[in-house]
Amino acid sequence: MFDEMSRKKTKVEPVEGDAAATDDRLSALPDELLHKVMSFLRAWQVARTCVLSRRWRNLWASAPCIDLRVCGQGHSWLPMQLGWFANHFFLLRDVSAPLDTLRLLCSPASYNGPFNPCSPRSDDGEDYYSTDVDMWIRAAINRGARFIQLGQHPRADDLSDLDGVPLVSCHLKHLNLSGTMLYDRTLRQLFSGCPSLEVLELKECYLDGPQISSVSLISLTMVECRIQMELSIAAPNLVSLRCVNPYHRAPSFENMGSLVTGTIELNDSFLHDKFEDKYKEPECDSDDNSDSNDDEHDSDADSDLSEGFYGAEVLGGQNVICSLSNATSLDLIAHVGEVILIREMETCPIFSNLKMLSLGEWCMADGFHALLLFLQHTPNLERLFLKLKLDHEEIEDDIKPEGRSFVCKNLAVVKIKCPKDDERVDVLARFFVANGIAMEKISVYHRPTRQPRRFFALRR
Repeated sequence: MFDEMSRKKTKVEPVEGDAAATDDRLSALPDELLHKVMSFLRAWQVARTCVLSRRWRNLWASAPCIDLRVCGQGHSWLPMQLGWFANHFFLLRDVSAPLDTLRLLCSPASYNGPFNPCSPRSDDGEDYYSTDVDMWIRAAINRGARFIQLGQHPRADDLSDLDGVPLVSCHLKHLNLSGTMLYDRTLRQLFSGCPSLEVLELKECYLDGPQISSVSLISLTMVECRIQMELSIAAPNLVSLRCVNPYHRAPSFENMGSLVTGTIELNDSFLHDKFEDKYKEPECDSDDNSDSNDDEHDSDADSDLSEGFYGAEVLGGQNVICSLSNATSLDLIAHVGEVILIREMETCPIFSNLKMLSLGEWCMADGFHALLLFLQHTPNLERLFLKLKLDHEEIEDDIKPEGRSFVCKNLAVVKIKCPKDDERVDVLARFFVANGIAMEKISVYHRPTRQPRRFFALRR
């Protein structure tokens, strides 16, 4: 591939009136726009642009984005040995050109020994090692990369880690990791050595440290991460938080006074002291098991809220509600009988800034108690969304929602998404109407259709 760069090309002088020579408008664009075009290409595709014309010959060497993501199928003209290609791509790149973005996948190979450029590699195009990945990340950091994405390779035998990479950069602003083990040493180095880090996205990562503490972090996303020990998150300047289905334990939160938007999705069946399977996905029948345990939990409403699924203690989640008190938009989604959110609602603060609230099935337990608490503590709420599921508990005959008052003068939209013929809808409608919410503001969306149903019939 790189041999193409040394080939002589015959220069064709444009002739007046020759449309073929004057219609190359793409090459006439400035370098910044051409580099933007290159950012949508994989690195081996970028390298091949050197043979297009003299204008393109050296553009690849200063491209600010290097994308080395590959998964065998779907990428034509893949280099025979990606590791060899990527090493030379970095070596031949313009040293003075800044590097903005690096995208790559973890190694599909299990070899973790010292790097040997002469070591034999297979011809499948993806035979590169974790030492290669570490070297490419180090090269990107040394060249001032602002965004690094390390994805999980579908054929990887084990988790990747950044233990061999010195995460020290005053330029790094955005880090996206999938399927990565983050030890305590790595977490501490990341937040102490990267003072400009603003966005951290973690998906299916393993966190083995006691704290995430950063004054620069603005956005934090954690999706299906396994938290190995008690973890607290302290980010005073955090604006956006998204924590979706943590495993083993939920993180605790503190010092999050700048938060604007927050999304918390919890599943108690993965948050207890008996969840010890670190490297295997839940069994295929886990949904059925969780449903049956939901029923057991609901039938014992007077039991201690610290006891969750399988009779085990539900772990983590301290201060999750209070830490969100300054937000303007919240999504709190969990199944019926959820423990952490209900436990933390006992110290529910006033949400003075909250404009949009989305709640899941968990808020419907005990006669809408959690829903009522939220409405009583959100005086400026404007939009409310209720996402209800099929597996709901039975409604008691003696529930009188009209006697449970709240004041939300600005509440203009109430949307209920629920299964068809959910008997709780009419009870909810009377509940809102009794507290001054006009019927025209209430809409119901039945799964799977999305056509709203208005409550005109209840006016009689």
